[in-house]
Order: sequence, then structure tokens, then C-alpha cells
Amino acid sequence: MARVDPDKAIGALLGLAAGETLGAPDGNGTPATDMTLRLATSLIELGGYDADRTLRAYVDWYRTDPPGMSDHLRQVLGSIEGGADAFRATSTIHLGGDVTSGNGAVMRTTPIGIAFAGRDDALRDATLADAALTHFDPLAGKVALLHNQVVSWVLTGGPQLVFDQLKDPEWLDDRIEDVVIPATAGVLGFAVSLSKSEPGSALASIAIALAAFFNADGFEQGLEWAVSLGGDTDTNGAVTGALLGARLGAAAIPQPLVDSVERRAEVEGIGQQLAAMAG
Repeated sequence: MARVDPDKAIGALLGLAAGETLGAPDGNGTPATDMTLRLATSLIELGGYDADRTLRAYVDWYRTDPPGMSDHLRQVLGSIEGGADAFRATSTIHLGGDVTSGNGAVMRTTPIGIAFAGRDDALRDATLADAALTHFDPLAGKVALLHNQVVSWVLTGGPQLVFDQLKDPEWLDDRIEDVVIPATAGVLGFAVSLSKSEPGSALASIAIALAAFFNADGFEQGLEWAVSLGGDTDTNGAVTGALLGARLGAAAIPQPLVDSVERRAEVEGIGQQLAAMAG
């Protein structure tokens, strides 16, 4: 079992929360942080991932009518609250013609990347199962999986391991490979383009996050760049903040950004517990 640096595990969650806060247009949108903490709490309480338990936590969150929830999540979770199972809820929306490869799965998935760091099969199974609760298109799960693989690699082997794993990304879905190649090569234009052409997509969020992960000089610089691109700024900020926080650690997050996290003590405590789960 992997031994991970608690500072980097906490950094991933603090970075996510700080990134969402920075990117929220009105300062109030916290769906990524809220769902992340509900997922994390379920993982910690059970000592592993359980789809039914996690889905109940998401539906409980939906019942609070939280600000900033996407129309997609509202439709899916509302349908499940009304008695549909996750497959029926997600497939009905998909077959109705709506796009179901949005960033709602990747924005909350980081706790799985921490808890299962170094355990590739368990990480894959949990990530894909979690994404399928709310997103019918497999692309949403594939993006969430890459995000969590990066979290796992950086927590167990550092940024060099991430680069080594992704320098030849032919094993990835072609659409994700097209995101990875420019990011590792220092080319930011592809992420910038996606932020405008596909705002709210999982691909745009991971493109921006990876471009910042591989090319930013520091946490604040990378996060501010991600948010400056526009589009779904709070989610892009959250996904980018998670990867930068995992790379650099909580100690590298500037104090004003740390102070912006309303649930800071809870976030830090959960990060510590998830790190302990990893080994």
C-alpha cells in the first residue's frame, strides 16, 4: 500500500476548495467542494467505496437545494430522488439528446485519487463507478479516472512519475490523448481553445488542469491562469487547484487563498484521513 505525504493530500483538497472559491462568479458556488466532502466522508466511514452509499450522500446534498448546481446534476439527482435508479436517470437524459460528458464527475472525484493512491485497480473501479452515478457518457468517467491517476502518481512518485506515465499517452482515449500531448509539451493553446468551445465539458476542465499542472511556476499563478480563461471558472478552478495542490502541497498555497476556504478545518481533517487510508 502506498505511503503518501499528508501535506500533498491535504493540498489536493484545499487546492480544490480554494480554486472553486476563486473561480466562483459570485463567491457562493460550492458544488465541487460540497460533493467532494460528501464523497470523502463516505470513503472514510466505510473504509472504501460503496456506490449506493455515495449516491445517497449525493441525493441528500441535492435535497439541500445548493447554489451553483448544474442543470444536469439537478435533473439526474432529482430523478433519482423520485425513485429512478442511476442508470435510468442518466440514460434518459442522454437519450433525450443532452450532453452527458460534463465536468460534474471530475470535479468531485479527488478523494478517490487520494484514498486509493498506488492501488490502480481499486482506484479505477471506484472512479468509474462514481462517475456513472450521474454521467451516462463514458468520457466523463475516463476524464475523472485520468485526474485520479495523476493524483495517485504525484502523491506516490512525484511530478516526474506523472510525466513519465503521460509522455507517451497512446493508451488513452483519443480525445483525452489530444489534451495530454499539448499539456506535457508546454503548449497552452489547446486548453485555451477548449475553454471557449466546450465550456462545462470534462475535457475542457482536465485540459486546463493538466496545462497548469505541467507548466505553472507556482500554485497561485497556475490557478489564476485557469480561472482567467473564463467558461466554467469555478469547476475549472477546482479541478486545477486539486492537481496543483497535490503537486505542490498545502504549504505552497498562499495564505489568502487558504483563508478563503470556509470549511478549511473540515477540508484539512478529511485530507489527513484520506492520506491515512492510502497508507
